[in-house]
Amino acid sequence: MNCPALDELRHKLLLWTYIYSYRRGSFILSSGRRSSYYIDGKQVTMAPEGLGLTAQYILTSLQQRHIQAEAIGGLTLGADPIAAGAAVLSHVWAQRKEAPPSFTPLASFIVRKEAKGHGTRSRIEGPFYRGMRAVIVDDVLTTGASVLAAASAVEEAGGSVSAIYVLVDRLEGGRENIEKAGYLLDAAMSRHALEELQEEMERRYPALSGALQAEEVPWEKLPWEELQPHFPSLAPLLKEVSQKAAAAGKENRLSRAELEKTAGRIFSAVKAAVYHPNGEAEAMRLARLLQKSLD
Repeated sequence: MNCPALDELRHKLLLWTYIYSYRRGSFILSSGRRSSYYIDGKQVTMAPEGLGLTAQYILTSLQQRHIQAEAIGGLTLGADPIAAGAAVLSHVWAQRKEAPPSFTPLASFIVRKEAKGHGTRSRIEGPFYRGMRAVIVDDVLTTGASVLAAASAVEEAGGSVSAIYVLVDRLEGGRENIEKAGYLLDAAMSRHALEELQEEMERRYPALSGALQAEEVPWEKLPWEELQPHFPSLAPLLKEVSQKAAAAGKENRLSRAELEKTAGRIFSAVKAAVYHPNGEAEAMRLARLLQKSLD
């Protein structure tokens, strides 16, 4: 089948993840630990193009590595869109004339965090059968607890695990835990690759990057003149958006958390201007969505 090269898909996913998912700041993780950055993988895996890229990456990698499987899924919620997207795309690919006879469409499944207390009382939802070979997926890998829990549920249900795929490896012990358990792991990117893009962005626009990621964003003094020479249409629109955000904050129409989120989305628009294939056009789209949300 005619598929984009794996390296090309990996690079596109890296850019999409950096633009829409990666944020610097102070965050409390689900584990209770504090982190200086946050990766919201669902901003990629629940967006049309991001999910499409993720599904293409997984299916292309499975083919190239000759990994056999009949099902794809993982622990709810991070795995759900990835599994569904890959299952749909695998069906589309299987209908193509150039599909090899050995290509098998994947059924998707969801692993509950706890077995439901009624009906079948199963932890696994979907067309999953004993004996199936499964690919476990998730958006972000930290310790590996989520994917290992999903793998355990699959094996308890009589299936086997062919491989584990994640969008981002935070490099915090997850790979070591997964490989120690005997599973094959594929991560589309690592935290280091995202940090390299972040450092590049901060070199390009040091004042604006610092201001938009500050604990207290100086809304009325954001240095848009730093952006103006490179993106003359975007800078004034984002300035208008930032002024609306400042007013909404003063009038208590936006909470502190909402203001932080708005600053992150403004920075996403700046990142899109630099790294998205459609550049300033995509950045303008994001800016107009923000503008509308603040009206």
